Amino acid sequence: MGAILDKFRDTTARKPSGWLGKLMYRNPKGHYRSFQVIMERLNLKGDDSYLEIACGGGVLLEMALQTVGRAAAIDHSSDMVELATQRNLEAVDMEIVEIVAGKAESLPWPDENFSCAACANAFFFIEHPEQVLKEICRVLKPGGRLVINTVPGKSTLVSTLFTRPFNLKSYPDEKMKHMLSTAGFNIAEVNTISGMQVCYAMKGST
Repeated sequence: MGAILDKFRDTTARKPSGWLGKLMYRNPKGHYRSFQVIMERLNLKGDDSYLEIACGGGVLLEMALQTVGRAAAIDHSSDMVELATQRNLEAVDMEIVEIVAGKAESLPWPDENFSCAACANAFFFIEHPEQVLKEICRVLKPGGRLVINTVPGKSTLVSTLFTRPFNLKSYPDEKMKHMLSTAGFNIAEVNTISGMQVCYAMKGST
């Protein structure tokens, strides 16, 4: 039973793949509220350069591309990279966006390359969160913004229904603030919005 659950978790969530993963992430309606929160918190501008960590099927990326002039995205699932590319094919062809397969612990972009970044519904699967946050901070310009939504650090209901069965990693608000600060962000706000832990951070300007 444990092996079956692990395979289901990996195929549909941790590393979506195959026909089922593509079906679930082609139009993940259950994530739209979190996408809206991220867009509201980032408050994108036309001159922003946007980075998305764990882009999934590319729906949030598509939303960002309605405003920003340049974007990039990464996912460790090649099937999700394919799906996100198909969804944003016009922007890919115009070289407005770059979508790559890879690990968030080692981002393939130079220092201070983006003005903002997002990670939606994926941080709870990341094995090395401190390293990922450092990498995001590295590629952000001074004053760059980051928004992450994830599971709350404290919630009996969430823990029972999702966190334990799917081995999701959750962090108390103060722990998240500490990790963001240690990574190099000088502003870190963590709040619970619509049942989600929403983290906003800004890289120091100097």
